[in-house]
Amino acid sequence: MSLRKRFKTVLCSVRLEEVTILLAACFPILPFYARSASLAFLLILAFFNVKKSCRTSAEYIQFMAMFGLAYLALALSLFVSTDLNTGFNELGQLAPLLIVPLSFLFLKDYLSAQVVNRFVWVFVLSTFLLATYQVIHIGLNWNGIFGPITESEIVSFNLDLLPAVPEYLTDRVMSQRLRTFTIDLTGTHPTYQALWLAASVYFLFKRFFIKPAKNWYCLIVVILAFGWVYFIGSRMGQIAMILVLLGTTYTQIKSFKIKAVAWGCFAVALWLAYNHPRFQEIAEGLNPSISAEHIAHYNSSNVRLAVWRCSIETIKDNPWFGTGVGDIQPKLNACYKSNFGALVFTWSQYNTHNQFLHFWAATGIFGLILFVFQLGGLMKGLKKSHYFDGWAIFALAVLFMLTENILVRSDGIHFFSTFMALYVYAKR
Repeated sequence: MSLRKRFKTVLCSVRLEEVTILLAACFPILPFYARSASLAFLLILAFFNVKKSCRTSAEYIQFMAMFGLAYLALALSLFVSTDLNTGFNELGQLAPLLIVPLSFLFLKDYLSAQVVNRFVWVFVLSTFLLATYQVIHIGLNWNGIFGPITESEIVSFNLDLLPAVPEYLTDRVMSQRLRTFTIDLTGTHPTYQALWLAASVYFLFKRFFIKPAKNWYCLIVVILAFGWVYFIGSRMGQIAMILVLLGTTYTQIKSFKIKAVAWGCFAVALWLAYNHPRFQEIAEGLNPSISAEHIAHYNSSNVRLAVWRCSIETIKDNPWFGTGVGDIQPKLNACYKSNFGALVFTWSQYNTHNQFLHFWAATGIFGLILFVFQLGGLMKGLKKSHYFDGWAIFALAVLFMLTENILVRSDGIHFFSTFMALYVYAKR
């Protein structure tokens, strides 16, 4: 069969529903409005499949247990919120937590093993296209990103209070430049890029072990992915990749010699991660001088400790019912100002940086319990689906939840909701 006829055959065999599902896998490279449009199209197709799908009441109850409890907790927290406008806006941004799984529930007859496999590789390709796009632009703007720090930066970071600017503070300013550049360029925080790349590394590493001789290129791409995550300075991304590779090696390799070599490579990766400046900040983070007015006295680690302290203080004020989804950020901001007063807290809105603390602070202990029950429901659904890949993605997401609120931004919401719904509803 000629290439033209083969392409025509494949094109004719692809259904609109499958194309729409695969479009949802492109979210790493889609701007926010395009993501919203793809979700709207997905929901429309799902609506036309409601009668055809003939879902039972038991399936709707299971859907609510696996995907609706957290959203329900946040919605109920509006009763204790004073800022209802912000609260409703937050719920609108979180709508994909329900839209994507509900759409996949009605379209699950199209979620064949082949579609799942295509979904995974469209996602992997999209993630690496995003990274490549940034690498190209960083190369084109190298001097601007890594050139000498300017007088305006010395003033804005209050470095003029120091007699001399040490090298480690210069590196910290350049690291901030790099992160700001990538965020402005893509609209995506490095943490979420690291989450996507960690998932992609898992899929690539698993493919490599199926046929190492044939899929050798996967190992090279894995190394490049780790290098990029190391470069953008995501600590949890580096830890997640190392844990993913260790777990995959343990489950996929039988030869002890090969395992020993692989674990030696991971030991080197762990050593590199430990010596990364971002990891060295952890020891510095125990320094309580966060209240100082210049960058020499705070970093991402002690800022994180301050954030968690204020999160706990917010929880103490409203342990049972929370502050409400619309009021949590103002409460945190007030705590930062009254307890620390550091300039760093004026640069950005710092959330709780822990998904579990977020639910407890916003919705109270009852909301936190609903969220934990939802995670338990997902675990039960993944167990029934018999997709090990689903467990791997679930573990990655929960790992990142320990240091980030991945379910408050579009990047994390789309990742979690699409992959969980995909593996829960996919056919074997």
